[in-house]
Amino acid sequence: MATRCNCCMVTVEDKVGVLADVADALQEAGINILAICAWTEGDTGKLLACTDDDEKACEIFKGFGDCGWMEVICVEAENRPGGLGEVARKLADADIHIDIVFATVTGGPQARVVLKTSDNAKAAELV
Repeated sequence: MATRCNCCMVTVEDKVGVLADVADALQEAGINILAICAWTEGDTGKLLACTDDDEKACEIFKGFGDCGWMEVICVEAENRPGGLGEVARKLADADIHIDIVFATVTGGPQARVVLKTSDNAKAAELV
């Protein structure tokens, strides 16, 4: 099952402790991180997060750098060998390109897979 949703994306200075500072600020605001992805590009860091209150999270992110929204789909996939492959195959067969993928798993029966695709509306219908 998939739903279209938004994730907050923030560009920050690439330095030690930024992720800890962001996580602390979200915790202080009572915001739970549902899925997160972070990476560096040169001297900046990028953080993409789905939370239980994305609007409030984006307001907090503005204190750390440039913040914006990215439309994604959130998929509850089976947490088992082949679960992600089934989702990816359905999208590939429909000629939908996956631009970004990240996931979170807690060891339970479901995994939360976050995808930015070339056609999020169609992708959400397929998976």
